[in-house]
Amino acid sequence: MNRYSIITKKIYNDSLMKYGYNAKALGWINGRQKVRFSALTKIGNLQNSKILDVGCGFGDLYNFLKRKKIVFSYSGLDLNENFLQFAVKHIKNKNAKFSLFDLREDNIAGQYDWVISSGVFNHKKTTDYKFIAKSLAKMFHSCKKGVAVDFISSYVDFMNKDIFYSNPEVIFKICKSMTKRLTLRHDYMPFEFCVYLYKNDSKTENNIFEEFSKMKYQNIN
Repeated sequence: MNRYSIITKKIYNDSLMKYGYNAKALGWINGRQKVRFSALTKIGNLQNSKILDVGCGFGDLYNFLKRKKIVFSYSGLDLNENFLQFAVKHIKNKNAKFSLFDLREDNIAGQYDWVISSGVFNHKKTTDYKFIAKSLAKMFHSCKKGVAVDFISSYVDFMNKDIFYSNPEVIFKICKSMTKRLTLRHDYMPFEFCVYLYKNDSKTENNIFEEFSKMKYQNIN
C-alpha cells in the first residue's frame, strides 16, 4: 500500500475511534450529508440503475436512495475495512455489495450506469490535481451513463490547513478533457460544489446534445 493510502486510512481510523458510527467520522458536519447526496443524485434518472459508490464509508448513500424509494443495485468501494465492516453490519440486502478498494492502486472492475463519489478529495495531505484527474478517469471509464463527484471549493472565506480546496475552474478543465457534456454545480452549499460528467456527449445535426434534446422541456417551438 502506498504512503498516501496509509495516511488516509489513519486519518479515518482516528476519526472513527473518536466519533464511532457517525457522519463526523467521515469528516462531515452532521446535517449536511443529505444535501450532498441530494445534489449528487440529481445527475439523472437513477431508477432501476446499477450504482457504484466510490469511497462509500458506512454506505450512507445506499440508505439515502432506499429512503427515496429508488429501485437499484448498489456496490460500495472503500479503502478502510473498518468502515466496510460497519456497512455490512448495518446494511443487509442482496442488492448491496461492499469491497475493499484503493483508488490510487486499483482499477474499477465492471461497468455501472452511474458512479457517485462524495468526500474522497478533501484531505490536503493525500490529494492533488493529478490524483483527482486519474481518479475521475477511472470512474468515467467504468460508467455507462455518468459520474457525479463533489469537492470542497477554493471559493471560501477561511481555509483549514488540513483541507484540500479544489478550484472549480481547474476541475472543470479536467472534466472537459473527458467529455464535452458536463455540469458544475456550486448552488447547494456556499463552499462546496459537484460535477456531473455524462458519457453520451453525441450531438444532433443542429448542435444540441442528444440526451438534452430528448428532455420534455425541450419540446418547445
